[in-house]
Parts: sequence; structure tokens; C-alpha cells
Amino acid sequence: MLTIGSQAEHDFVHVDLGDYSGPVEVFFFDDPTEPVPYIEPAPVADERGWLERAADTVADSAKWSGGVLQGDFNEDMSTGQIITNAVMTAVPGIDQVADARDLIANGKALLWDKRYNELVVWVGVFACLIGLIPSLGSLAKGVIKIIWKNAGEMGRVLIYINKALHRTGIAKINGYRFVKKLGDEVVSRVGEASQKFDEFLDFCASKASFFGASSMLANIETVRGMARQKFNEVATEISTRISRGLAEFATHAWRVMPGQGIIVRRAMAATRQAYDSWQDTMRRIGFDKNALEAGAEPIDANAARFFDDAQILASRWYNELLSDPKLPPYLRQQAEASPEFFRRQLATFGSKPRYETFTPKQSLYRVIDKPDGHTGGFWSKAIPPDDEAAWRARDAVKNGWNEAGAFIRAEVPPPPAGLVGEIAPQQLENYPGKMLRGGGEQVWLPGPKEGAVAQTQVKEYWHTAWNDRAPINPSRASLKAGNPNECDL
Repeated sequence: MLTIGSQAEHDFVHVDLGDYSGPVEVFFFDDPTEPVPYIEPAPVADERGWLERAADTVADSAKWSGGVLQGDFNEDMSTGQIITNAVMTAVPGIDQVADARDLIANGKALLWDKRYNELVVWVGVFACLIGLIPSLGSLAKGVIKIIWKNAGEMGRVLIYINKALHRTGIAKINGYRFVKKLGDEVVSRVGEASQKFDEFLDFCASKASFFGASSMLANIETVRGMARQKFNEVATEISTRISRGLAEFATHAWRVMPGQGIIVRRAMAATRQAYDSWQDTMRRIGFDKNALEAGAEPIDANAARFFDDAQILASRWYNELLSDPKLPPYLRQQAEASPEFFRRQLATFGSKPRYETFTPKQSLYRVIDKPDGHTGGFWSKAIPPDDEAAWRARDAVKNGWNEAGAFIRAEVPPPPAGLVGEIAPQQLENYPGKMLRGGGEQVWLPGPKEGAVAQTQVKEYWHTAWNDRAPINPSRASLKAGNPNECDL
């Protein structure tokens, strides 16, 4: 258990995780140490009567013609509005009225407006019906609405849970676990939701004749026939959005109110420190250049064919580039000055590259293992991934070529242009039958031996995520957390 008092030097906590390399769940003050199941505090006691009363309103065409009842499900609500509304409707008593209002609004959209093909309407119906399940309840209804609005706002979902439950005193559950449970269970609840909706439609059909809305009967049967499929579609999409939202949120450490739970995964991109020059810690001690490359795999038939044809393809691409009247003059000059070298470099592309003229102060990145690493010709438009195996496999970089302890960011031009394209696979001569797949994107900057990029163009030096010599500095949770063996909260 970790605490921070009012006299603490910092308002964040640094935790040494030792050899542990898995995900870290972080639960703050007042979060229960054990999962507490959510039970709807005031479930609908007379569910059948509740559905019947909602059906009464849906079937009464007079209510709609007069514009008296507008309903609540507003697709244009902001996330903040949805949270506020959801917090209010999580209060026992208010929630049942609001659920009925939402079901009526969406029932009207389906049965009167015939908005059968608008998934957002089915989401509204499904959320209301899920709200009738005691173990999920109105809390799940609010989460579904927020998730549907923006799956990337998982932090806002947890804020909602904190406000709706902890501050109102309705319940004290773990927010992260509840959302995860909802994502895991929502698809399996389609049968229950469909059964409740079928009962609701039965009531609508019986009321339609009473209110003189017989024209609605055909619509009811159309909706009934679509319901199970649409609910499956909605539930699957909700589950996917929750999973995606949790995965994206898990890469951030958020400043949170007491009572919230988050999951934090270490993400070096946020805690790495940028330097203005090469650091000795960027050199990897004990790196074995002769070891089998991380990310290596067996050569397959497609790669074998490419290896056989690479030189022929490179020569063809060379000729095609030179015959292109729009080829930037700088690239034409380099190609004509060193044709054999140019062709050899073209063979590192998996398909014909395209030429690109750079915009002012355009950033390019290069993984390096020595102070003058900027002299190399191959660059990328993105920082390297956090996993060395993923980087070596994607960029097809052998151990002997690059120890990969750091990467740099440089600004171009100069040079004014380069070649951009797919990275070709590379055979590993020391390990027959093995290769690095390639498939990423590279930017080749042809130029003189001293390199096309000057040292003055290098703006930042960074340790790679897998370099265990990188200095560790505690990082505020508002930035993100982590590195390979630390956790900052």
C-alpha cells in the first residue's frame, strides 16, 4: 500500500517493479482491494408493468402528433452531457423514469420513424434493456452511451463511475473491473435483452389497435425480425469498443479522483528523456552481434522468390526512375553519379519506391548505435516501436548493422528529396534459412559518404525503449507511466 501525505516532497509515486514485466493495475484511495459485484440498488420491481407503460406511450400516436414527448436519446450530446445525464439516471427512482423515457424515444424512432438501419437507435434500445439486468443496471447503460459516443474517452467513463457511485454513495465498486466485466459479458446478454424487447413489442402490438395505430403492426413485426441480429451487432461493437478503449487508455496514466481505478502499462515514449547530444548510456554493453536477431523467422516461398529477383527488380526500378521526367533533380544527380551503389540500395526496397520532396522542417527518425549515426542513409517517418523484435523484423535490421541503443530526430531538408517505400526482407547469412521479414516503410536519403544529413540537423537524441542503460527519472502520472522495469504513478 502506498500513500502520499500533505508533507510529501512529490505528488506522485515511483515504484520499482524488479523483474516483473506484465501490466500493472493501479487502484487509488477508497478503491476496494477485492472486486465488489455491482447490484442495481433499486431494480425495476414490476418489470412487466414497466414495459407495458412504456409501450402505452409508444403506441399512442396522439403523443407524437402533438410533439408532446420528445424523448431523451440525443445522438448529438457531448460526452460531458452524457456523463451528467447518466449520473442523474443512476440515482434510484430517477433511473427507472429515465430508462422508460429512453426506451420510449427509441421505440418511437423504430416503430414510427422506421429508422431500422440506424445502429445508434438500436444502441439506445439495447442500453435501456441492459439497464434492467440487476448485475449491470443503469451504470452499464451510462457506460454504453459514453463508449458509443467516443471509445477513446475511457478516462471519462471512469470519472462517470466515480461521480455516479462514489460521490452519491450508491455503491463502492471498482470502475475498471466493472467496465472490463461489461465488455466481457455484453454479448452473452443479448438473449436476455432480446427477450425483454420481444415482450415490449408484444405490448406495443396489443396497444396499437387500442390507440387506432394498426398501421404500426407491420412495423412491429419488421422490427421484431431484425432485433436479435441488430442486438448481436450492437453488443459485439460495444465489446470491441470497450476492449479498444481500455487498451488505449492502458497506455496512459491519468490524474484521477480518489476512488477511481485505472490500468497502467509502461510506455517508454512518455518517460524517455530527449538529449541534444549522444550519451554514453546509448551504447549497449554486452550486445552480441552474432546472436540470432530478435524477430527472425524462417524464409518462406515469397521471400525466396524476392531474393532471387531482387537485383533484376532494382535495375528495372533504377531505369524507370531515370526515365521519369518528374524525378527530382537531386535524386537524378545521385543516381547518375553512382549507378551501381544506387541500384544496390534500391534492392533494399520490397517494391518500387516513390520519390518525395520534403517540406521545411520535416522530421525523420533513425535508430543509431554511435555518435555519428546520422550519417546513415536509411530513415523513418516514425519513432521505432517499443519492442526490439518488432523493430528489427519490420525494418529488417541485422544485429551487425546496428546495436540500436538510441534513435535520433532530424529535420530535413537538406537533402531536398528522398525515396520512400516498403522495406525488403533480409536473409541472415549466419543463420541459413532465416530472415527478417521487413514490410515497414523506409526513407532513403542518397548523398555523399559523410551522409545527406548534417549533425546540426539532428534535434534530439533518445534511448530506445529496449536499452536497459537508459537513465530512469520519476514521471508524473499526467504524462504516462513507465519503462521496462519501473512504474511511475
